Amino acid sequence: MIKKTNKLFKLFSTLIVLLVFLNSCSYHKDLRGTNDFHSLVSNLVKKSSTKLKRYISLDEVVLVSDFVNLDKLQNHSRLGFLLSHSLKDSLLNNDILVKEVELGAGFMLGKHGFNVLTRKQKDIKNQTITSSRYAVVGTYILTKKNLIVFIKLINIHTGDILSSAQDRIGIDDEILDLEETEKKRRYVITPLVL
Repeated sequence: MIKKTNKLFKLFSTLIVLLVFLNSCSYHKDLRGTNDFHSLVSNLVKKSSTKLKRYISLDEVVLVSDFVNLDKLQNHSRLGFLLSHSLKDSLLNNDILVKEVELGAGFMLGKHGFNVLTRKQKDIKNQTITSSRYAVVGTYILTKKNLIVFIKLINIHTGDILSSAQDRIGIDDEILDLEETEKKRRYVITPLVL
């Protein structure tokens, strides 16, 4: 009976170790092996949650910028938009109110449907930015092997960084595709005839 219990204990222990090992190998990946950007960003919010809640009261509204690549400090990639939307969702799930900066001054009914969001600066409601004290700013950088993501809570009026967190995920084709900002051009080199 004791030998059988020992065998079961060893088997159970091996399974737990294997499960933990395999789980750590697939960090920020879902069951299909694709990137779980929401998990990545949620982990950043979790790391910063104590300081976020210390500075941001329940009725305070924060601004969330688009994530920008530190090399360019601009966002024209789907990766930056995806990360910023995941950040907004994670903050809201932690009871932090988020202001939609892209909220237009008026509603538009266009050929693509009913729109209220805009990226045209002249059409954005001006009081959106001036009425908030804090912004959560996201940046990222691509190395040869990793996507490293940062979030910072910044006091808009003083520029002070009040909280910061970072996490990383291995680069794969999905990340490179989301980061691609311009269509790849084919360059044809004409031969030089002498």
